[in-house]
Amino acid sequence: MLVDSIQKYISLYDAERYLFEVLGPKIRENGYITFKDFYDICMWKSARQKQNYLKNKDVVEEITRKALNQSDEIDRINTLRQLKGVEIKTASAILTIIFPEKYAVMDERCLDILIDYGFRISKYPTIKTWIQYIGIMRSLAKENNVSPRELDMAFFAIHREKLEKANFKNLY
Repeated sequence: MLVDSIQKYISLYDAERYLFEVLGPKIRENGYITFKDFYDICMWKSARQKQNYLKNKDVVEEITRKALNQSDEIDRINTLRQLKGVEIKTASAILTIIFPEKYAVMDERCLDILIDYGFRISKYPTIKTWIQYIGIMRSLAKENNVSPRELDMAFFAIHREKLEKANFKNLY
């Protein structure tokens, strides 16, 4: 019995690899997100809204199907925000897992690094900020021959290095 499930748990060990290499392609193929996959993605991004995420069992497939069929960026993210517990940052994580070549996770660490590099962008997650953020990330990704997702990964690492150099002062 253990041998049958060990490969499953090995694949689940690296949550990001599982989300991006298994769930993302599966969701693209299906055109919607199952509740279990939605829950896994949201808990990876932020566990704080766990109780709200659980309230989406009956609507997640319908809402995510609608969101993924939207062509307008604002409509797409606003449709995802209809899910309980999902705001801009979590919606950006959902989109990034499904379309890493097009999206980047919006996070205060990434915004902080953009500001450090001289970009004039708000730290507050509004639709306007998200549209500006995704535009900047796509442009920088193209200039550096990486995907927006790879760029946000680099920004997370740059931010971690920044905190280490400051002995983790002002940790969130």
